Amino acid sequence: MQQIPTILAENISFSWLDTPTLHRVSLTLNPGEMLGLLGPNGGGKTTLISLIAGLVNPAEGHIQVNGVDVRQQALTARKSLGFVFQSVSLDPFMSVLQNLEFAAGLQGMSERQISPRIAELCDSLPIKAYLHKPVGALSGGQKRLVDIARALVHNPKVLILDEPTTALDPSAKGLLWSTLKSLQERNHLSILVATHLMDEAQDCDRVTFLRAGRIEWTGTPVQALDQLPDQSVTQTRRATLADWFIWKMSQTHHHD
Repeated sequence: MQQIPTILAENISFSWLDTPTLHRVSLTLNPGEMLGLLGPNGGGKTTLISLIAGLVNPAEGHIQVNGVDVRQQALTARKSLGFVFQSVSLDPFMSVLQNLEFAAGLQGMSERQISPRIAELCDSLPIKAYLHKPVGALSGGQKRLVDIARALVHNPKVLILDEPTTALDPSAKGLLWSTLKSLQERNHLSILVATHLMDEAQDCDRVTFLRAGRIEWTGTPVQALDQLPDQSVTQTRRATLADWFIWKMSQTHHHD
């Protein structure tokens, strides 16, 4: 039996203050898949995420989350989603545990459900050592891991991250990405990550290139590298997604 996509967006168009932002965008995220949403700043990545969240409605097209139409049942659809935004959305004066308990309460979870779920998150994420520390006392990388725990507290099917490693040092970035891959594999979690850092996108199962509100290409990282012209990379090093991204940005994009 064919699996229902965890996110299905079809022919999405959206304008902001009469300025077209997305034009006939279609995107599929499959169960247990990590999809990288790539493109230059201002290309429409954050707008697309807002539409998936049901924060705004598209002018055309439709979006389903776990089979639920976002426009018709936004609250139900949102229960299948967990969000990590560019800015950490935690109270710095509350402890990690208090932040997680508060987030769980907002999701309608009962006290009987909350403690076991936080214990599960401590098994999946390296946050147990500072569970009782105030968030304000944590490093940037630690705060980001707690932010992921907050997004997952209600056990969603899909984790959506918008530029999650902004302002993190290389060590913290590495820990974050190894944690995401572990969550994906252990929990069969679907992950949609918007990023412009190509070394991160290399770990995605598929990547999709969004520019000027249009999806120009979707495929695996290996398929992306296969597109590169031979002369674009010297023989002294292997091609990377960064090379591919630069090459894609150099290509003229056509409006239909």
